[in-house]
Amino acid sequence: MLVGDGRFELAFVIGKGYRTYRNNKVATFKRGIYLGGQMNKPLDLELLPETHITFVKLEPWAASLLSDFHFKEGLNETVPLREINKSLYHTLAQYHPVAQLDQILKILNNTLDNSSKNLHDWQLVRYGCTLLDGHYTDFKSAKAKLLSDLNRSSRTIETKFAKSIGLTPQQYAIGIRFRNFTEELKFANADGTLTNLAYKHGYYDQSHLNQDFKQYWGFSPKKMSEYKTFVTNGKEPFRYYTI
Repeated sequence: MLVGDGRFELAFVIGKGYRTYRNNKVATFKRGIYLGGQMNKPLDLELLPETHITFVKLEPWAASLLSDFHFKEGLNETVPLREINKSLYHTLAQYHPVAQLDQILKILNNTLDNSSKNLHDWQLVRYGCTLLDGHYTDFKSAKAKLLSDLNRSSRTIETKFAKSIGLTPQQYAIGIRFRNFTEELKFANADGTLTNLAYKHGYYDQSHLNQDFKQYWGFSPKKMSEYKTFVTNGKEPFRYYTI
């Protein structure tokens, strides 16, 4: 099972492919390149035999530099890259995602750099995400600073967020809050109790955390350890990972 981290992911699939299970919906993805959208629901993933997937993480504002696709339509969805950027798909499809990963990353970096010179909305979204990632546990407490620093209306900011990353600032803040908690729960030392973590991440008590966590992910923090949950460690200095 995968849980979101506020980032997009390009999935380079070789072999027979994989299946996903979410909301009683089963989808099969064969060999190809896919963009995984934002998630506010967990995703069960099953690798088919002889399949290898390389995931390349993209910061939340980066996807809008690759395409003018309205990413709200990609919430909890996996979209073939050729449907949102056919030219980039054909360029990347020439490379093997394991043997030639360095070339793939170089092409992506160049594409993002070139697009960033001509597009400007991504800077607004980047600032908002950076603020919510590192300084605030919820959008309500960050809203005044966002409106002041960006000199934009609340409606404009929410519209830009929804188009660029598929979430409103409030939804993004909630997702990051739970993701930070989830990472710490999985990778923290044994003395990182649920009660201590609840206080650290802005909750009054463990019961409040359990209620919100279950409403968001569909299961309790305690039960998470019973699942085979794939959670990347945000402190690791990598830009991609494979399964």
